[in-house]
Amino acid sequence: MVGNNKYNTQNSWWFFCTDVRDLPMKSIKTLFAVSLFALGHAFSVNAQSVLKGHDTYQPIDINAERLEMKQKQGRAIFKGAVKVKQGKMTLSAETLTVFYDIEGDGKKPSISRLDAQGQVSIVSETESLSGDWGVYDVERRLITIGGNVTFQQGDSKLQGRRLEFDLISGVAKLDGEEGTTNDRVKGSFAVPEQQ
Repeated sequence: MVGNNKYNTQNSWWFFCTDVRDLPMKSIKTLFAVSLFALGHAFSVNAQSVLKGHDTYQPIDINAERLEMKQKQGRAIFKGAVKVKQGKMTLSAETLTVFYDIEGDGKKPSISRLDAQGQVSIVSETESLSGDWGVYDVERRLITIGGNVTFQQGDSKLQGRRLEFDLISGVAKLDGEEGTTNDRVKGSFAVPEQQ
């Protein structure tokens, strides 16, 4: 122990002075998970995600320039300035493939998954997610975005290669590209003004 401080400041000093490049990948991922946890708490003070608890059973409205139906495969392909609206969430992309099953005698389609390609963005009242491709797994209530990923909430921004957003818990997991040094997860966090 150092002085009256109940924490070991020597270990804390090591933690803050160590070059992240010297840490093993597992430690970096743990450090980032803790950072995301802290970030989530910082965000929750000012802006709770409206996507947490998002009701995936709401109607899904889709519009695009063109539609190609492949009923035997249970797919519908929307192309050209695609917009998808479900509750407080809007998805945009160049191309969207909808996977569905036909249920019952009434032939009512049940959407299981949406695969988006090309300038994908998901926007709500509290955050925006963007990347090169995206998958909205309606049944698992999970959104995955990949490529050049940006997750923005207020003035805070995270960037990486692959993001998973759990609509049940509101937890976001962001990964960099393993094995490279220039595709790490990056974050820029707004600090609230002192009052």
